[in-house]
Amino acid sequence: MESLEIQAKDFLVKWVTAHEHSSMVWQIKPLKRSVNFAIYRKKDVPAAENGGDSGAIGAENSRLNTNLSSSVNGSQTTLDTPPSTPLELPLRERLSLIWLKSMRMRLGLVTSVNNITERRGSIKLKSRLLTLNTSLTNPDLVLVKDYHKLVPGELVKGQIDTDQGGTFAFIVDNTFSKTIGKTVLFSSNVVANANAAASAADDQLPESKLYRFQSVNPVEVAEVADVAEADNLPTEQLRSILRPRSGDLMQGTLLKKRRKKLQGFTKRFFTLNFKHGTLSYFKLNDNKLRGQMPIVESIVSANEKTREIFIDSGMEVWTLKAPSKSDFQVWVEAFNLLKKRSMNSSRPDEGLGSDPAAQATALQSLRGLHLEFADILEDFSATDKDVLQSQLYSLLTRFSNILKIKGSDAASLFSDGEFYDAQDDLDDHGSGVVLVSDTTKKNTGDSDDEDVDTRLSSDLDSDYDDADRPEAAVPTTLKTSSGTGVVDLSPLPIDTPVNRPCDIPVFTHDPPSFLSFVRKNVGKDLSTLSMPVDMNEPITILQKYAEIMEYSEMIDNALQGTYPAESGEMILRIAAFSVTYLSAMRVKLRVGRKPFNPLLGETFELVREDKGFRYLCEKVNHKPPVFAVHVESPDWIFSFSPAPSQKFWGKTSEIYTAGTAKLTIRATQETFTWEQPTCVVKNIIAGEKYTEPCSPITVKSSSGYRAVVEFAKGGMFSGRSEDLEIKAFDSSKKQLSYTVVGKWTELMTLKTHTVEKEIWTAGALLPNFEKKFGFPEFTGTLNKITSIEQDKLPATDSRFRPDMKVYSNGEIENAESLKQQLEEGQRARRKAQEESGTPYVPRYFTHVGGSPDDPCSGHWEYIEGKDSYWERRRAQNWDESHRLW
Repeated sequence: MESLEIQAKDFLVKWVTAHEHSSMVWQIKPLKRSVNFAIYRKKDVPAAENGGDSGAIGAENSRLNTNLSSSVNGSQTTLDTPPSTPLELPLRERLSLIWLKSMRMRLGLVTSVNNITERRGSIKLKSRLLTLNTSLTNPDLVLVKDYHKLVPGELVKGQIDTDQGGTFAFIVDNTFSKTIGKTVLFSSNVVANANAAASAADDQLPESKLYRFQSVNPVEVAEVADVAEADNLPTEQLRSILRPRSGDLMQGTLLKKRRKKLQGFTKRFFTLNFKHGTLSYFKLNDNKLRGQMPIVESIVSANEKTREIFIDSGMEVWTLKAPSKSDFQVWVEAFNLLKKRSMNSSRPDEGLGSDPAAQATALQSLRGLHLEFADILEDFSATDKDVLQSQLYSLLTRFSNILKIKGSDAASLFSDGEFYDAQDDLDDHGSGVVLVSDTTKKNTGDSDDEDVDTRLSSDLDSDYDDADRPEAAVPTTLKTSSGTGVVDLSPLPIDTPVNRPCDIPVFTHDPPSFLSFVRKNVGKDLSTLSMPVDMNEPITILQKYAEIMEYSEMIDNALQGTYPAESGEMILRIAAFSVTYLSAMRVKLRVGRKPFNPLLGETFELVREDKGFRYLCEKVNHKPPVFAVHVESPDWIFSFSPAPSQKFWGKTSEIYTAGTAKLTIRATQETFTWEQPTCVVKNIIAGEKYTEPCSPITVKSSSGYRAVVEFAKGGMFSGRSEDLEIKAFDSSKKQLSYTVVGKWTELMTLKTHTVEKEIWTAGALLPNFEKKFGFPEFTGTLNKITSIEQDKLPATDSRFRPDMKVYSNGEIENAESLKQQLEEGQRARRKAQEESGTPYVPRYFTHVGGSPDDPCSGHWEYIEGKDSYWERRRAQNWDESHRLW
């Protein structure tokens, strides 16, 4: 895939042309940070209606504009103006430029994504809503699909079938970001039919086409000259331009005007693709695409004296400067060649209009308007503003009426663009690059100091919102992304990067036979039994439940999007998150071990500054074992009170988890609830042991929506079943259009009518994971004490368990002895409480709802206020903590 770089407050347009009866397969993946993404189609305008052939109005339009230009060899054309009305040259230059610009502005033919031209110096763009979605109003562009915000790391695939062909604009929008540039991966491929599209999605541009500029030796220069001669290009002094003989590219360096004022020009590497008609540019020695222009569809103007080239696609404007006169000539002729080829391939047999009388009438009317406009310009400084406005409005109205009489529209005479210095008319057919005199620029007021790289980004003021820029905040508060308020998530935020190593020591001791242990306990709850320590893995159950948060970014991603109501995408993404914790047991060797069973009152905290959440889990009841989980981020709260149990049935063992997981969205107070599925451990007696879910998950929203996760059923000899499908339903139980399919061990893809989004992929495993308990990298970090936890944790934290610490170092016998001591101490504490009649009271959670005698009923709610865990942590008030070891 091609790497695209989109600067802050900027956007990038990737132009793709599809032929008739073709399918265009594309894919895009933002890296690290989100971008907005939309696809537009350029309206098809017949060549005869584009002022490019022998129609009378098109010819008159060409004559009205060629007064601005001089050819490469210096010849000068003149304005076809009646002798009775002589005009000075500067006035004629202003006349044609301002006349055409005002026509287009009034008729809405240059309104585009960047409306800075109309707003310059008067209106500041303050609203975040003024992005490409609301400001892209170019009448020549039709919205195909707005995908809104694409979340980082998700690969989005799509396909567009077109019978008529056309030019499509893939727009990657980063205008909402004030300071942060973005990088995305993108690829597109046009195939002849839809059947071939599926296999073409992963195709990439051959490396042989990815040419890079380098100094050209004499042999290469000769080859360049041969190709240039075949294409009628100048051949002298071509050492700064490379044109491979067998390729469709011409490439070299040009100076490009920077986006901001007073920054001048900078050197960039440009590639002109003759096959696709696009001009692309890169930083030197960098393969990230930074911009692209469709030359055939753009207005190209050139100033021979200053060696400047202006390219206006109607979406954005580039100001380029050739390093030498010979380079200037080569680039101009190359652009001309592209336009000639386009005109020849689309030229009709007859010119625009077939009624000579109508053409003559239109021509006469245009001449009259032309002269009236000249008079207005001469009296410009002395004319009252209201009178001037009235006069211009009258002219524009009459011009519009001429177009209606002609049976055309404004697009038949004028192309889009800021730099419409003249019609594309270096040859006899009106196609080519306009050569603008230096006088023109001076008289029109277009200054090099003006930022013309993009029309929207240059005037954004400091009030413009930026969702990607970290907010300046007090050390203990975070602002929600929705802007609804500030929440206290101490010790977050943490600006300093935290070193969090994930690796663990290699463990060579195999677990004892599980079968020999369970033979004596058929039908019993294995979670209540004390197992040999060498059957454990070096984490506790409290840490095991932290694995639920390994992919917490899926919740953040779900909240970032803007979804059609009928799609169900929001709840589908939440449902996909509810499944991801299962991937932690995708390595089958984990089935042979179990986590350490925490002591009553044992706790575990996890603060992930990179993921933006803080996690707390406490064991709140011993028999039956019940755990309370509370997780907070700036945008959501997750709570869960799991009560796991496991029973052995001979060849299989089933794992049940009572309790309801609850996710609350802060901004809307919408809640999502679900229960974890029953999982079964198979082949306990013989064969390869593995775990798979065997019951569906139903995620319910307080809005009435629900999603059902169905796990595929495997056959007797088919091995582990990993496939799943998620369907969404509205409040009336109607199935919605989007679905999620995939494997809980690898990948989940959200499917729409035309697009696939890879919304989840399994994370990395530890290196040499087969000898490290099959841990994912996330799990490998759970026992680490980083700078966040150093000297901050209570003594009850799982990281301080003496038996687990020595067990992690491979000291099996010592770990077994310490484990027995800890269990004996727990029995002694429980006996003392029973004798005193004082029930155990958890420190950081309280039982709410359900029966007081049934700790598995209701739910366990996190205690807020000064006695809360995080407030005690802030004050380092652990004096009353239970002593567990």
